[in-house]
Amino acid sequence: MKRLAMFLVVLFAAATMFAGGKECNVKTAGKAVELNGTLRADAGKTFFHVASSNTDYAVCEKTKQAVLNVGTDGKPVHVKGKVVSCGENTELLIESANKI
Repeated sequence: MKRLAMFLVVLFAAATMFAGGKECNVKTAGKAVELNGTLRADAGKTFFHVASSNTDYAVCEKTKQAVLNVGTDGKPVHVKGKVVSCGENTELLIESANKI
């Protein structure tokens, strides 16, 4: 019984270490940006379309929901944040958003 309990503890610890998926480096790396554009949701993921170009950024999952709620109506917003590396992709971590 003790061996089974130890095995389950080790299995649980190993599962939690590998269950994270992608890892975003938001604190130490990233290019600060200020952009105008619109937010849109597509298949459970949020994207930011830059108004002055054809660039779309996937919004980092660490962006607070309260910030995303500012742009849910599809109207233009001004965002401040960082372009960060998440796994193999770059994403936009929005720190603040204001309607234009």
